Amino acid sequence: MHFREKFIFLKRFAKSPGRIGSVTPSSKFLTRAMLDRVNWDEANYIAELGAGTGVFTREIVKRAKDDSKILVFEIDPDLQKLIKEEHHTHKGLTLHSDAQKLLTHMQEIGINKLDYVISSLPFTVLPRKMTVRILDAVIKALKPEGHFIAYQYSSIMRHVLQKKFAKIKTRFVMFNIPPAFVYDCMN
Repeated sequence: MHFREKFIFLKRFAKSPGRIGSVTPSSKFLTRAMLDRVNWDEANYIAELGAGTGVFTREIVKRAKDDSKILVFEIDPDLQKLIKEEHHTHKGLTLHSDAQKLLTHMQEIGINKLDYVISSLPFTVLPRKMTVRILDAVIKALKPEGHFIAYQYSSIMRHVLQKKFAKIKTRFVMFNIPPAFVYDCMN
């Protein structure tokens, strides 16, 4: 983890904790717990919601096939800049600001359905209507056997996810600040 990333992340958290959700970027343990659930040989179309400093983005780019399409969503302009600087070389990566417009951006670049959606969005602090719009877009965006993989710092979202998805596997990751629940959701 680069010092610059930690500094930017902490500064953004202090400015608007409701948009960032944590004081520090995700640990390597949380990154593994999230991304080891992906079958990278079959991951052609991937979206990442709430990329932050690009911790997951970095690993997604390393693991994804060269011809994969990766839609990365990050609302913060400074964090977007950080991601652009580091990940501009993957030809299939596009950067977007509003996860609520997931379906629109998929259509613009010719993606019908996604294989995986990886989310770092702090749903418990987002406005309820925004959370519902994003989750509804994710469900419409995923192919039938697609996965929505998200982490949260509490189990509050489990009930909401159970209403939206047919199958949910949960894993607790202790070695993260704060510890996190990883939800692997499918319909």
